[in-house]
Amino acid sequence: MASSPLARRTVVGAILVATAFLSACTSPPQSIAPANLDIVCEGEGTPTVILIPGLDTPADTFESLQAQIATDTHVCSYSRAGIGTSPPWPEDLPDPSAGTAADQLRATLEANEVSGPFVVLGWSYGGLVTQAFAARHPDAVAGLIFEDSSMMGQFENEIFDPSSFVEGGRSVDLDGTAEEIEGLSLEGLPVIVLTEGIPPEGIDGATLEWYTQLHDDLSALSDDSLHVIAVDAGHAIHWDSEALVEKAVGTVVDAVRSGDAMSECDDTVWVPYGGECRVG
Repeated sequence: MASSPLARRTVVGAILVATAFLSACTSPPQSIAPANLDIVCEGEGTPTVILIPGLDTPADTFESLQAQIATDTHVCSYSRAGIGTSPPWPEDLPDPSAGTAADQLRATLEANEVSGPFVVLGWSYGGLVTQAFAARHPDAVAGLIFEDSSMMGQFENEIFDPSSFVEGGRSVDLDGTAEEIEGLSLEGLPVIVLTEGIPPEGIDGATLEWYTQLHDDLSALSDDSLHVIAVDAGHAIHWDSEALVEKAVGTVVDAVRSGDAMSECDDTVWVPYGGECRVG
């Protein structure tokens, strides 16, 4: 539920107009993979929206969505190591985690002179990378959208196989990921959580509700959050209900620009885009 922005939120809104902050970034750790990921940016304006794709998925999954967002602000999408045209994860490094993926993204943004603060959208496993980015680089984050985000809690259910989390030919270090996002707080940030409304084959209603409750917990990490169900969409909400995802991004971007808290969730706002406010 929306509430008054805290001091951190007010500061972020104010310094959107300060060019000095837009270029001031704390360098990520030097032990990560090279800052050489394939990244595509378009549009103009601030804040910059960063689109983080799902497991083993290249940047072009967001091609249509990115074009829509670019009409309003600067937006970038990218492919993680070993995906699309991005170089592979270095053989001499341990298996990647969401945290090291987030660090490599930050380094790539700096290498390409893409300035923050950022509004970050993470889809599926990209939602875990987004959580890690917020945990490890809070100075760069102005707002967040989680598109049917993966959650560490999902692995408590046997239907989610941790060994299937492989991308670019490397296993994802989920134990390391759990440590990297433990204690995550999104306090003071505008956050929208989108959850699929149509479960995949083999998933019953009870399991979908349990999964949705995990997203309730994610939404609760911010004092300025909305949780919206994509009633007409499966896991890839940006494919099934692109307008809903675009609306979520625009809502967070507007909140960052104004420095005001988002309005409380209202079905009259979200239903036309294929969304319903989460109740309970």
